[in-house]
Amino acid sequence: KVVCSKDASPPGGIQSPCRLLTDMAHPPTTRQRSAPAVLPEWPAVDDAAVSSAMAKRQLLSFDFDPTALPSDVLCHLAMEMFVSAGLPAGLAEDRVRRFILAVRASMLDNPYHNFYHVFDVMQTTLALSTVTGTMARLDAWERFGMLSAALCHDLEHPGVTSAFLSKAGDSTHGG
Repeated sequence: KVVCSKDASPPGGIQSPCRLLTDMAHPPTTRQRSAPAVLPEWPAVDDAAVSSAMAKRQLLSFDFDPTALPSDVLCHLAMEMFVSAGLPAGLAEDRVRRFILAVRASMLDNPYHNFYHVFDVMQTTLALSTVTGTMARLDAWERFGMLSAALCHDLEHPGVTSAFLSKAGDSTHGG
C-alpha cells in the first residue's frame, strides 16, 4: 500500500509522484477525479537523441552516462525503460509521462541527489535486473514498481544525512 503524507505535494500545485503512483494502481472513479495536476508539457526533443542506437543499447549496459544528456532526453529514456519493461495492462503511457515529470519536478537542486542520480539508479536497476534474469521473472506491475521505486528512491532528498538534519533541529528527522 502506498502511503502519502498530506504535505507530500511539491510546490507550485504539482501533483506529487506518490499521489500519481496511488492513482495509477487504483484509478479513481469518474466522480472522484480532481482537476489535472499542473505539470510542464512533455518535453520535445530531437528524436535522434532518444532513439540513437547508442542510447538504447546503453540502457541495458553498465556504461551509460546520464550526465552526458539533457534532462529532457532522460525523461524520454525513462519512458522508454518503462515501455520496454512492459507497462501493466490499463496503465496509459500519458499517466507514466506525467509521473516522470512529477518526479523530475520534485527533485531538489543539489549536487548529487538530483534527477540525474535517480535516473542513473533506474537505468542501473533495469540493466542489473535484465542481466540477472530478474526482470523476466516479474509480472508487469512488479517491473513497474521496481523501476518506479528506483526512480523515486531519493525524492526531495535535501542532500545531507538524517543525522545532520537531526542535529540541526529539523523536526521531520527527530530534531
